[in-house]
Amino acid sequence: MSHSARRAPDLAAQIEHEQAYALYRQGPMVSRVTAIVGASLVAAMWEHAPHQELLVWYGLSLSNQVVRLYMCAAFQRCQPRVGETWVWLRRYQISMMVGGMVFGGLAVFLFPDGDPLGQAILLFFVCMMAVGSITANAYHPPTLWIFLAFALPPMLVRLALLQGLASYIFAFMFAFFTLSVFLFARNQSVLLLESIKIRFHNLDLIEDLKIKTELAEVAQRQAEQASLAKSKFFAAASHDLRQPLQALELFSSSLQKTHYPPEESYKVEQIRRSVDALSSLFDELLDISKLDAGYVKPAPAHFKADDLFARLNSTFSPLALDKKIKLRFFKSTAALHTDPVLIERVLGNLIDNALRYTARGGVLVGCRRRSGHFSLEVWDTGNGIAADKFEQIFDEFYQIGNPERDRRRGLGLGLATVKRIAALLGCRISLDSRLQRGSVFRIEVAAGEAARVAPVVAQDTADLHVDLLDGRTILVIDDESSVRQGLAELLQQWGCRVVAAASAADALADLAMQGVKPDAMIVDYRLRENADGISAIAAVREKFGADLPALLISGDTAVALFKAAEEHNLPLLQKPVRAAKLRATLTHFFAR
Repeated sequence: MSHSARRAPDLAAQIEHEQAYALYRQGPMVSRVTAIVGASLVAAMWEHAPHQELLVWYGLSLSNQVVRLYMCAAFQRCQPRVGETWVWLRRYQISMMVGGMVFGGLAVFLFPDGDPLGQAILLFFVCMMAVGSITANAYHPPTLWIFLAFALPPMLVRLALLQGLASYIFAFMFAFFTLSVFLFARNQSVLLLESIKIRFHNLDLIEDLKIKTELAEVAQRQAEQASLAKSKFFAAASHDLRQPLQALELFSSSLQKTHYPPEESYKVEQIRRSVDALSSLFDELLDISKLDAGYVKPAPAHFKADDLFARLNSTFSPLALDKKIKLRFFKSTAALHTDPVLIERVLGNLIDNALRYTARGGVLVGCRRRSGHFSLEVWDTGNGIAADKFEQIFDEFYQIGNPERDRRRGLGLGLATVKRIAALLGCRISLDSRLQRGSVFRIEVAAGEAARVAPVVAQDTADLHVDLLDGRTILVIDDESSVRQGLAELLQQWGCRVVAAASAADALADLAMQGVKPDAMIVDYRLRENADGISAIAAVREKFGADLPALLISGDTAVALFKAAEEHNLPLLQKPVRAAKLRATLTHFFAR
């Protein structure tokens, strides 16, 4: 009798055992994050809801987290064996059901009627908790479903009962978001369950086929594929969640342009910062997934260190100025040979990290010649890092001296990204640090050839003060109505005339009806009825000329998309596209 046959009756119990341990491993972090989110919600809603009811709500939420922490501690002490974990799963489900009822209760007891700003704040926090619950609970679908079932529908019902165009838009966006969350949660749960099954199956194969080298190699490849399944899923299936996040980004940017009293303007700015934090977290998580899945391929080139420093100086000088610390780049004549985009990302993360953790003094960036290579170095005068933490700081979400998870001090993903990109480029990273004195990060880069450095075309800055978007006609093609509407509203605030449509055929018909020619177009890659943005751009250019500027946007992260955009010489921005980046890209079109 094979091991697979002997283990088959116990497979369900083994999977249940793995699910329970996965939930309880993440339970303490989930409770701490939920407590911080709850406190942030109370602070944000303090002027929009009765204080006593807010405190009662937070007390209920905090009590639930305390009970869950006690359960996690008891689970770790007990260490239940296979077949003994079902009762612990039921307890955890009850805890998450109560948590879902607490967050669902926001729509029932704390929803501020007649206060759009307060409603937007409440909506943002509910969305954030829903997205966060997927990663925390996807290992056990019943636990995830019970939380989402109690947390989201009350808010959807409450929004549907409101009156007015803005309320209908919010209700539609939240309904779309709710559907996307459930679909994404279902897909991830199925994937993780399959990964667990594959892992047990591979263990059986390895045990059965140890003496058969060829079959053992097959089993090893299956195990490696299973270990990459989660990362590949995040990298390839992000489109559904990027769509509502893109709409939220656009509408929050439009909200910033509306004139409010000073006290309300401050709250709008806080909403905007929260949206930026959510977008940054989403982007960095997907960046990690893309690197793990092998989707990022280096493109080495010869370039000057000073050109790299000039771009970084332009990006980070405002942040240094805001913190009132010095950021200095040493002049260098060095020519380097590596992927300039990826190495800029590495140095940018190191500089950003140094600026965040330096309270006074400064940050220095330079390039030193070593034997056969160059060393790019980032020095800071921060608090320094203990020697026993040198390895840990490159782990995901690990931060020194930030137990409260203050988002202003980053997400804990910057150095994890640095580690992965450096490994991809084959560049060695080293760190020296002294407590209370500062740190220096070094990354080794191959020497380049100055004669092979492509010349940098100087940009004429004489007319940069002129708003090049004012009066331009921009064509928007996107099959998601919320994204289309958000883009149109934002572009109109920039002085543009907007023609928005769901397909190329509709766009051409609308342009003909209005008798206008577009100056540029923004086109989503994935359109309905199996159409794609590249074909849509070709159809519009056939009518108005091949030189019509076009920008492709997409929530997809497949390698084929990047190759297709490159082949057609189309700039590609990935959703959620920040308003500032969108404006800069369009301005660059017209500056050329």
